[in-house]
Amino acid sequence: MLFDVDEATRKQAKSPHELAMVNLVIFNLLIGVGLLAGSMAPPDSTIARFKWIAVLAPLAGSLVLIVFTHWRARRGARRSSWFVAAHWRLAASRYRLLLVAYLVCAAILSLALFGGGVGGRSEARIRDLPPVMQEMERHKLESQDMGGAVWARIGVVPLLLAIMVSIMLESGSIYQAGRGELPDALVARFPPPPDLAELREAG
Repeated sequence: MLFDVDEATRKQAKSPHELAMVNLVIFNLLIGVGLLAGSMAPPDSTIARFKWIAVLAPLAGSLVLIVFTHWRARRGARRSSWFVAAHWRLAASRYRLLLVAYLVCAAILSLALFGGGVGGRSEARIRDLPPVMQEMERHKLESQDMGGAVWARIGVVPLLLAIMVSIMLESGSIYQAGRGELPDALVARFPPPPDLAELREAG
């Protein structure tokens, strides 16, 4: 649905979607890079040692922006024009897909954590075994580490799919905000004020 809103209002309406794009392109891609790099790094490397920090730091940044967007969407109904507030609501609702992807990714990664090697504790336990048994246990731990790497790579897939879909949706929303448009379903849930004129598309 198209609405008769001025250029300044249209620019303000782009803000939540531009913020979402920053979140998706910077923080969320860094999460994916951190997961992939950690799954490919040798177990004794610096990358492997700090892989969870490389994942959790951008995840924290992403969650801060998601919380801010939801807070701004609630506050916007009282402080902004209806059109701007509606776009904040739209951006907040779009984060559901990303949050579901986080949960699916976490569920898959939990399989890697439960099935992965236990590092130093296992090495200490192996030292007490006979040499032949030590070699067998080391091979077993290596295969467990490889299994953890496989689960980590599988866990990245739903996140990357959600990022790609969200980028397409937010790009479309930036375009819609620039022309004074909102999805019909959102307008039905969040009706405009009576004094805001609806425009008819030519043709």
